[in-house]
Amino acid sequence: MAAQFKHKSDVQKWLDIIRGGYAAKSVEHLKTGTRPPFPYSDVRLLPYLQHSFWFLPTVAACHAMANLLAEKHNTFWHDYTVIAAAGAAAGIGLAALPPVRRAIGSGFETKTITLSCGKLTTGVTVPQWSSILMLRNLKSPETYFQAAFRVQSPWSIKNPNGDNPNEEEILKPVCFVFDFAPTRALRQISEYGIGLSPNESNPENAVKDLVSFLPVLAYDGANMVQIDAGGILDIAMAGTSATLLARKWESALLVNVDNDTLRRIMDNPEAMAAVERIEGWRSRGRQHH
Repeated sequence: MAAQFKHKSDVQKWLDIIRGGYAAKSVEHLKTGTRPPFPYSDVRLLPYLQHSFWFLPTVAACHAMANLLAEKHNTFWHDYTVIAAAGAAAGIGLAALPPVRRAIGSGFETKTITLSCGKLTTGVTVPQWSSILMLRNLKSPETYFQAAFRVQSPWSIKNPNGDNPNEEEILKPVCFVFDFAPTRALRQISEYGIGLSPNESNPENAVKDLVSFLPVLAYDGANMVQIDAGGILDIAMAGTSATLLARKWESALLVNVDNDTLRRIMDNPEAMAAVERIEGWRSRGRQHH
């Protein structure tokens, strides 16, 4: 029997979400008129999804995903050639690479998704890969970033117009790592950043160095925000950061907090003290006054 996901309808819903096709809209989107920047639907991101790498947990998951993408109703995904680089049939080590290269070709006229649970995550260069989707837990930050850096290799053409051998056209100015479990992702970044600077006693400085080369953008329901080193450490430890917590307060959903509720909070010294302790709240308060 062909491999299938145990929670197939949830995986299907996720496939619909990342292409912007899932109908459920949060109150936040309706109020702000914003659309979440999903990888396979946002026009700014789509060029970097022409050739992507999906990092899955097991061989079975790779085959189940390939089967699901091929199902009749998933017409959107039929534009992509899907390569399951997993299991014995895919070949050992670099033997898994030729089918990927064949499917990509020059990279201009084709669209591909490479599914893997470990193959091709080290020691290979596929210039056309511009995005990786992290769809698994990884214990070691090194493994996480080793896979993430697969999409970092440059893609350019020499002498694009045939009249200047010194001219080079860069076809991939940026690349993306998409992780759908933010706390997990930021924990990896904080551990990796700290590991890169063993002599740095302040973990925030260690992480700051890493994110200067690897900016982290988080979607908090209404806004895309860049998270600084302090925020990354906060989220890695506590699951949220002071700034994101403060933003939640002043997001469009505040419409639902009526005057009565606000008055009760303001009349309660303990509640106000708790709100005041949120660092991002204090700085936002200063901006508004």
